[in-house]
Amino acid sequence: MKHDEPVRTVVIDDEAEAREVLVTLLGAYPEIELVGTANSVDHGLDLILNVNPDLVFLDIQMPRKNGFELVSALRGLNLHPVIVFVTAYDEFAIRAFKVSAFDYLLKPVDPDILSDTLHRYKALKTNHEFTVRVDQLIQHLHHDDRLKINTRSGFLMLDPSEILYAMADGNYTRIFTAGGQAELATMNLGIFYERVPAGRFARLSRSVIVNRSHIYRIDRKKRTCELRKGAITLTLDISISFLREMEGE
Repeated sequence: MKHDEPVRTVVIDDEAEAREVLVTLLGAYPEIELVGTANSVDHGLDLILNVNPDLVFLDIQMPRKNGFELVSALRGLNLHPVIVFVTAYDEFAIRAFKVSAFDYLLKPVDPDILSDTLHRYKALKTNHEFTVRVDQLIQHLHHDDRLKINTRSGFLMLDPSEILYAMADGNYTRIFTAGGQAELATMNLGIFYERVPAGRFARLSRSVIVNRSHIYRIDRKKRTCELRKGAITLTLDISISFLREMEGE
């Protein structure tokens, strides 16, 4: 990279170690001017509004809101910094990145690939090309956001919006849908929770997660969560620790 104008850069990742690693790697480039870091989408949005960066290294999977939601918020504000996603996403998402011909970094970040990304950034005359590619990427990822769920006999393709809640069943996960079905997935609840869209599901306990969009009422005194979807109404218990976590959101 040539020593031209500083590239005002921010790093947004909920994992402190991941932020520190990327900040250290970026420190090897004199033209990169780190103007801030953030550990969430909301903090990241505030940071971007305050410092107006040229380049944003953005984690995808973060608590409560994900990186795509931050990009959508920036679009709504007509802000278009160059976005480089930093991700540990599954193979489906990686294929989507490739289809969109967009730059991304896989965790743990490879210094050589980071170098290539920064060189490509410098080769751009404007941010327009990156902006178009991000929009194409988001459209591609959301074209079919159904989850592939392995079962004992094969697999299911489930729309996350149709999932009411999921419950641990030994090393498996029992998924309850809005259609009244109960499906047994051959993965534990922790892995299932990692695969559902970030921010759209919440834990009620170590053994139960629910779809946030179907939460109708939280009763602090009884420590219960009422879910509603069409004609379906059901009540689930919430553990004290996860109740406090939900109240803090």
